[in-house]
Amino acid sequence: MKSEKELDIARTEFIKSFNFVVGALRMNGLSRKVAVGLALMTLIGGRASIRNASITFKLNYANLLKTLENLENTWRDLKR
Repeated sequence: MKSEKELDIARTEFIKSFNFVVGALRMNGLSRKVAVGLALMTLIGGRASIRNASITFKLNYANLLKTLENLENTWRDLKR
């Protein structure tokens, strides 16, 4: 089991990554509520929902995919 310090570091990194994704989506003109919902949806839904989200919200698919990949890596590290 991970120590409390390792979990705290992983949690902090995940929050930073998640906030980065939300910030990137907000810079594309989305409201905070929509940006958070989109980030959560794509975190849970996989690559197909990322593609659908990029089309729905007129976002650059490659940039969104890379940003969410970073978020997913942080999420994976947090779960370990």
